[in-house]
Amino acid sequence: MMIERLPQGLVPGGSSLTFNEETIPDALKAEHKLAAGRWGVLHVFDGQLHYVNLETGAERAVSAPDLVVIPPQLPHRVSINGPVQCHIDFFREPDADHAMRTPGEFAGEDVRRSFDRCDATGGFAEIFYNLFLDSSPEVPGYFADTDFDEQRRVLRDSVHMMVTHDVSEPRMREMLDQLGRAHNREAHNVLPRLYELWLDCVCETATLLDSEWDADLERKWRVHLRPGLQIIMAAY
Repeated sequence: MMIERLPQGLVPGGSSLTFNEETIPDALKAEHKLAAGRWGVLHVFDGQLHYVNLETGAERAVSAPDLVVIPPQLPHRVSINGPVQCHIDFFREPDADHAMRTPGEFAGEDVRRSFDRCDATGGFAEIFYNLFLDSSPEVPGYFADTDFDEQRRVLRDSVHMMVTHDVSEPRMREMLDQLGRAHNREAHNVLPRLYELWLDCVCETATLLDSEWDADLERKWRVHLRPGLQIIMAAY
């Protein structure tokens, strides 16, 4: 099985909704292509779809949890033959004018202040893991024989890093690339669809701890954290 990787140094540039066989847009099933300098990572979270490279005519069945890396300006389409859940993350080549502008940058200051309020309670990591371990029967297996004192420290430090730095900063990107390698199929094999549960549980934890929490702040947390998750997921 071919495992695809994005070129090094691309910057996250947004993502799609998670589609199923009924909600996937007709535009994705027709011939289309990404703009110059834009890349896509098509994740299949459940079921199967077919990806067709219209430049070569090659058709590939993509079954969960596999992914397809879509290069710029390549004509392609997908076909759906049964139940499926899929999601597309977009990346772009950095340039001098926009190198630091990622989708969540605008929300950074509000998210940092919110995290500080949560962190001041001292319970962020413990509440998160209580929620995350109960979020799916698949999750506890990843934590067999885990030292949770150390794991909670790592979680707190990782979330702190993600809310205080933009993903295009070299130090932050290095951490995310390391997390991607540690969690991909060759290491801990964390399924890409589980990162949405992770994000849900982070936001639920903040809901419980931040006295100023509201719907707008949740949106900002999700928008700010998602680019980092895109980088980790793309390494799968």
